[in-house]
Amino acid sequence: MGFKDSIRTFWRALKLSYEHIGKVMVTNLIWFGAGFFLLLLFTYLPVQSDWFFALVLLGTPITIGGALGAVHFRMNALVKGEETVFGDIWEGFRRYFFRGAILAILAVLGFAILFFNIWFSQNYPSKLFLLLSGFWIWGIVLWYAMHQFVFPFVVNQNAGVFSALKKAALMVLDNPWPSFLLVIFSLIVIVISVVFAAPLLIFLASFLALLQNCFYHELMVKYELLAAEKDGESEGEDQV
Repeated sequence: MGFKDSIRTFWRALKLSYEHIGKVMVTNLIWFGAGFFLLLLFTYLPVQSDWFFALVLLGTPITIGGALGAVHFRMNALVKGEETVFGDIWEGFRRYFFRGAILAILAVLGFAILFFNIWFSQNYPSKLFLLLSGFWIWGIVLWYAMHQFVFPFVVNQNAGVFSALKKAALMVLDNPWPSFLLVIFSLIVIVISVVFAAPLLIFLASFLALLQNCFYHELMVKYELLAAEKDGESEGEDQV
């Protein structure tokens, strides 16, 4: 999957989001409401409590990650050309909320550890730490790239948490160029959504789910063909 194929896949995700704009917006609104529920609660309730604020900080990544499972479940159906109804959002919550929440916790912990290592290397300089700081930077890139494929593996293969992380890492390492482009595309979409605010509410999570699942299915074609070839060779050997 080269540059042209990656661009074509990006445009396919844009086209799908346009063709199903109502489903994209409604799904994203539900993700926003569920994911940022604690933060919205803290903002609008007249509660001044450090404990409640700490709960919000700890809980918001969990609710965001849990809600992403439902978003990916519905958007993946669009990518596969399947009919999807409003109730599929709740089905996605039921199936994937806890796995999504755990994945979100691990994602935050992973980034925290990597950024801490960079901070430590910069504040306690030595040749070894300066050398390692370069590895930590690449670690951040790899960790972010892996999370472009984690949820697609969860919803398409019903993978568990650690299985999804392992498969996502192998996908990135085996397909570095399209994975790098997917990282760039997703970062551009996130920056635009944050800067203009409105896309965060009505577009961001749904479009990223479409984009990531489009890339997942395009990349999986190679492995499906390899599996078919192996099956064909096995059948030929059995006949001999």
